[in-house]
Parts: sequence; C-alpha cells; structure tokens
Amino acid sequence: MQQKDNSKGLVVEWLKKLEQESWQLELLVSGFTIFLLISASKEYSDFLRNLWFTYSIKGNFLGTILTFFNLLEFGIVSLIFFLILHLILRGFWIGAIGLRSVQEDIDFNKLNYSTYFTQKLKEKVISLDRLIVFLDEICSVIFSVAFLIISMIISMGLWIIFMGSIGIFSSFLNNVTSGFLQDIVKITSIILGLFILITGVIYLIDYFTLGFIKKLKPISKFYYPIYRFYGAITLSVISRSIYYYLISKYPKKRMIQIGLGLVLFIILYTSLGYDQYQYFPSGENELSLYNHYYDDLRPTELPVITASIKSKIVKDAYIDLFIRYDPSDNTLIKSNCPDFKPIKEEGINTKLKIVTKDNSLLITSQNFSEEDKAKLKECLASLYKVSINDSTYTTLNYYFYQHYRSKQNGLTTMIPAQGLIKGENKLSIYKVHHDTPDKSLKEEKLAVIPFWLE
Repeated sequence: MQQKDNSKGLVVEWLKKLEQESWQLELLVSGFTIFLLISASKEYSDFLRNLWFTYSIKGNFLGTILTFFNLLEFGIVSLIFFLILHLILRGFWIGAIGLRSVQEDIDFNKLNYSTYFTQKLKEKVISLDRLIVFLDEICSVIFSVAFLIISMIISMGLWIIFMGSIGIFSSFLNNVTSGFLQDIVKITSIILGLFILITGVIYLIDYFTLGFIKKLKPISKFYYPIYRFYGAITLSVISRSIYYYLISKYPKKRMIQIGLGLVLFIILYTSLGYDQYQYFPSGENELSLYNHYYDDLRPTELPVITASIKSKIVKDAYIDLFIRYDPSDNTLIKSNCPDFKPIKEEGINTKLKIVTKDNSLLITSQNFSEEDKAKLKECLASLYKVSINDSTYTTLNYYFYQHYRSKQNGLTTMIPAQGLIKGENKLSIYKVHHDTPDKSLKEEKLAVIPFWLE
C-alpha cells in the first residue's frame, strides 16, 4: 500500500514539474505546427480546388466528403490563428519575466505624478507578478483551446460523413430492392434518417451549451446512450477531458460569451471586406479578361475551369480549343442521348462482369473495348455549340483529350482561323440540352473567350 502511495506521489511530482516546464513544449509545438500548417495550407487549398473540377459533388457522397474537407480547412485556419496568438502572448510573458528580473515593483515616487493620478495607477495597474501568472494561465488555455477547436470541427465533419453514409446506403438498398421490400426500405430509411438527424442536433445543442441536456434529470438517463454513441461516432471522446476541465474551471456564462464572440468574429471576418473599387465589377462577365482561359497565362497549378485556348494572341492557322468534361453534366448529356447507355456507371466501377448463361452465374472480365467510342464522343459533343463572332461551327471534329498540364478530361477541336477578322474576335461556347418537362432545346452560355488574330 505504501509502495502504491509512493508511486502516486512520484507521478504527481512529475506532473507538477511538467506543468512548470510546459511552456517550453508549448513554444516548440506551436512554432513547429504553425510552420507545417502554413507550408501545407496552399497545397491543401489546391487539393480542394482540384476536387471541385475533377468530380461531380452534387447530391452524392462526394458532397459530404467535400463538406468535411472544407470544415477541415476552416479548422486549419483556426488552429494557425490561435497558435500565433499563443506565440505572441508567450513572447509577452517571457518579456514580463525578463523585466521582473530587472525590477520587481513600480516605483511611483520616481514618476513624480500627482497624488490623484498616482493613487489611481496603484488601484488600476496590476503588479508584474500577477500579470505573469495571468499570462501563463491564458497561454496554456489558448494552447489547449486551439486543439479543442480543430477536434470539434473534425467531430462535426465526421457526423456529416456518417449522415451521408446512411443516405448512400439507403439509396443503394432502394436501388437493389423492389415492390413491398422497397417500400419497407424507404420507410425505414426515412425513420432512421430523422432519428439520426434529431439525436445529432440534440447532441450538438448539449455540446455547445456546455451540457444543458445533462442537467435535465428526467431526460439525462435516456440521453446517455445517445451521448455515448455520438462520442464514438465523432471521436469527441479524445478531446472530452480538455472540454470538461475548461468548462469546470471557468464560468459557463463567460465561456458561452467567448464562444459567441468567436462565432461573430468569424462571420464578420468571412463576410466583410474593405473595397474602394466602386467602378469595377464583381464577378465574372464578358467585358473582362481572365487568365484561366489561356494556357500560356493560366498558373500551372490552376485547373481549366470551363474551356481554354493556347493563347489570347493567335498566330497559327488553327485555334486549339479544349472544353472540360464536367461530370455534373452527365444528366444533361443523357437527355441528349436517351437511347445510348455507357458501359461504365457513375461512381465505383469494377473490371468484373456478372452474367447469366444456361441458368448459371458466370463472372468474367469487363470488356470496355466493346463500348461504342464514336457514340460516346457524339453524346458528349452534343452538349456544346461553338461560335466565333456571329458564325456558328456545326462541322467541328472533336477528339477525347486529357489536358497536357492539368490532366483534366474533355474534348479538343481545331477551329480554322481563315476568314476571321484581324484583331479582336470572341469565341463563345454554349451548353445545349433538352430542357424538362417540355423537352425543348435550352442554351446556356458556358464561356466567352476573347482572342486577337495576328
């Protein structure tokens, strides 16, 4: 028993020593983390941007994944902000300690102020010792809060992914079932979705109100299983100790006020901006030039947004046009080619093919060479109409093409420059598809690319 007490005493003594020297680890971790996050933030932003232009994220699981990635980006920015604040305050704290080694107290007599002002300063100016203790406490709290915030953001993202996974699984079951069984799947999916949504919102309310639901004695017993379940789903059990230590140390009212203040600051920071360009348009328009339309001006890390040509100064006999294939247009392309069904399905595909022959189930390799490539190209090209100035080109020959720099899939074609006026010309690309429900043709302007023929 005595040996156990001695071990416990050694642990307590070791922890106290760590507490006294933790500022060194805080500075090391803060500086190293800030360096890594700032170095990686640009790469991460490029990754998110490329994700937008590589996949269709409308109404599928990729949408929930992208939401998680966006939340993670916000968490990275928040972490950088708090760690920089921590470094600044720690530097102030070290400066205060250095100053104390020179002089411990303020000598008000040497200042030779009036009696009234001297008395007020003695009442209002805190001592250097109190300032050092206060700064040390605040720095440690900010350091902990920085990692707590990113943990909260990751937890929220995991909850969104969990909700999206339930929706995707329900959609899969709905597609593979039929009749009465399909009705059961639909009803079950709706009930399960509502239950997860409502309980998830209750968990979030309890978390951000610092335990309001836990105070309600009649409900707390029923809420505990929900609390345990979402703690595992969102991995909030990892940061739970920091969360409870913080809200037990400081008044909850003050914590809520600080939290609301941070939310207000984030909203104002992201929504407000100072702008003196009153006579300059906001947003893309046909009267502006944009580098992303020209391969020789677009930065190497920037993908093709809609379409591009080699240069805005055309010296050759042909204009090399590339139009990006946007997967979100699959529904529009299908409306133009309702009778053609590609071998590949949207989403995850397998190289195996399951067929039935002579009442037997056979698994063979999927032969993609059997697909009608010409029909695929015709269906994709049917979505676009190209014109220069007032002339529409109806006989352009398109080719499947992966852009040489951005590696994006799309169509390329060569437009003859003969007959065009020297000087400024405008290349317009329209998206043409059958509008529902009347099946009338609808044209949407996709891009307008000015160029100059030399």
